[in-house]
Amino acid sequence: MRIQPSVGFGLAVLVLAAACSSPSPVLPDTRALGDVTAAPQECGLISANAIKIATGLDHYAAYGTKRDMGRRFASCSVREEGVSDSSLGLIIEVFEPSPISQEGLENTKRSARGTDLPAELRPGFVARRKNAKDKTVAFVYGWTSDYKRLLMINIIENAPGRDSVADATEFFRQLKPLLLDRAT
Repeated sequence: MRIQPSVGFGLAVLVLAAACSSPSPVLPDTRALGDVTAAPQECGLISANAIKIATGLDHYAAYGTKRDMGRRFASCSVREEGVSDSSLGLIIEVFEPSPISQEGLENTKRSARGTDLPAELRPGFVARRKNAKDKTVAFVYGWTSDYKRLLMINIIENAPGRDSVADATEFFRQLKPLLLDRAT
């Protein structure tokens, strides 16, 4: 079978046009995080499925710390696995006492152009910042009314199409009663 020159030229133009066109836009990932403490868990508390959805990392390593002889959750850090220069994808930390004063929290909110959390989650705020590797980090800082305990959630915006601010807020919403409202 022989292709006519004009047909062959038309096919070549289509192939080149497809190769040179801009990539398809990333569709928003609207999956719900679900129960952020559901099994299987990392760090003894955080849902592996919620981690994968929020960070976009399929292969990661999670490291947790506890205080009071291993009885109370202190932190969970999630890193991309198998990458020599892996960066953190998610960090959840509880501080008691808070290392940041009331004034320091207010200054951080102002400098980061933070937005107050919804009324039922306050006191606290959500914002974005750049880290040392110039990646955008969505974060939530929430604290007790006496400023004695602080819960921080940080998500590096790696997951294509995810709203990391919404994900950080959802982690906070579900973890606040467990880690902040009562002594953990």
